[in-house]
Amino acid sequence: MSLFAGDDDRRFDITGIENALLDLLAHVDDSLLERLDLVKGTMRLVEIAEQRAILDSLGGLEPEIEPGGSCANVLRAASLLGVRTCYSSAVGRDTFGEAFALGLEEHGVTDRCAILDGDTGTSVILVSADGERTMNTHLGVCRRYSKANVPEEEVRSSRLFFTTAYIWDTPNQIEAIEHALALARSHDVRLAVDLADPFAVERSRDVLHRHLAEGFDVVFANAEEARMMTGLAPAAAAKKIAERTTITVVTDGVNGAYISSAGEDVHVPAHRVEVVDTTGAGDCFAAGFLTGLVQGLPLRTCAELATLLAADTITHFGVKLSADIPARVRDLVSACRT
Repeated sequence: MSLFAGDDDRRFDITGIENALLDLLAHVDDSLLERLDLVKGTMRLVEIAEQRAILDSLGGLEPEIEPGGSCANVLRAASLLGVRTCYSSAVGRDTFGEAFALGLEEHGVTDRCAILDGDTGTSVILVSADGERTMNTHLGVCRRYSKANVPEEEVRSSRLFFTTAYIWDTPNQIEAIEHALALARSHDVRLAVDLADPFAVERSRDVLHRHLAEGFDVVFANAEEARMMTGLAPAAAAKKIAERTTITVVTDGVNGAYISSAGEDVHVPAHRVEVVDTTGAGDCFAAGFLTGLVQGLPLRTCAELATLLAADTITHFGVKLSADIPARVRDLVSACRT
């Protein structure tokens, strides 16, 4: 389906705002998670001292450092597939901030990040043997992102604006994202949000319901986030949320994804692959789905693109895609159009 009739002359396909983070990834045993009293598979916000204590517990193991942040992951992956993207957040005047900017540049994402005094945000991601990730995030200067940092012209000149529920944090971040959403709505920019994490839904459920009432065009949620919003199982939750959106996508791990839109219901099974690391699986799924949407592809094809990218990234350590992914995407799209 097409959400974008008549806006092909806009400068960007997708502009996004969220938390810029450097990921510090390490393989660990579940025994370390138990010793640190961490809940496997969750994300939590921590102060820098606790984050350093977690790194110290690795016993000299050097973590792998990669650009991260959920929204930025989505835009980097989409940009690799030819989508015109722009990203805004806040980074510090430090080596991590430079590394984050380089990651955007290497993937072709237009960088509109504010550079502030202080530490760039980081997430220590502990990856278990089964590929599950446990995230311990220090937001750093992300929490100082403000309305003045919103790239207004880029938002206005985009076909779609994307964010995640992680952004509703400090008062100034909330003011910034509310301003960006209002600006997008006033210029007929489509809106997409990823509910991101049960932690984020628990914290911001009321504001998410308010924005559903005001109008989101695309909503992504996993099974637990959808249950928290509706009290329903994935397929039913997708239909329920779709009563207030144009398109709702609910992912359910190995059970695949459920998409609902205007009475059209689609289920796409997950690919069976050997899991190395689930970090960024949802982000790559969203990237694939949005790539299909901006190309005007059918919902099922959008979901198949999404599933392809999600399955590929979990076969790598960190948020990476195989070198042949652009070609595989082109083949899938060509098959859809013939």
